[in-house]
This record gives sequence, C-alpha cells and structure tokens, in this order.
Amino acid sequence: MPETALIALYTIIVLLVLILVALIRIGSKFKGIGHRPTVSEPSSSEKETAPETSHDGAFGKFLGEHPELLALKKSEQFAAFRAWRKEQGLNWEGK
Repeated sequence: MPETALIALYTIIVLLVLILVALIRIGSKFKGIGHRPTVSEPSSSEKETAPETSHDGAFGKFLGEHPELLALKKSEQFAAFRAWRKEQGLNWEGK
C-alpha cells in the first residue's frame, strides 16, 4: 500500500509541474501580445493634412493658377494637374 501511495504522489507532483510549465508558457505568450504595437486609424488632423486633401506644394500652386478647377471632381483636377506638370517639365521621364 505505501508503494501505491508513493507512485500516486509522484504522479500528482509531475502533473502539477507540467501544469505549471504550461501556465508559464501561456503567460509569456499573453505578455508578448500586450507589447505588440497597434495599428491605429489616423487622427482627424492627420487626415486633413494628407497630400490628396492639402493644397501645399505643386498642387496648391497649380490650383492657385487655375481656381476654376476647384469646382471639378478630384479625378478631373488630378488629370489636369498631371498635364500641367508635364507642361512645366516637372515629371520624370522614364527612359
């Protein structure tokens, strides 16, 4: 009888150690998840300064020279802007 109790005790100790190791591994994985960088949506101020919506640089200069284009759709504005850039020699020519 004492041999059976000793085997049961050792078995329980081994199982507890295995459970402890599993919990430590799971905890380290959760800790790693907490330190991952998150991807966030751009704030409203960042959205307002996006190149598509700002009138800085060459596009702003172009719209300043041609204010009538502000009434057009963006796609039409950009088509005219591309043509203007080509006329001004601002495009890179692929060779």
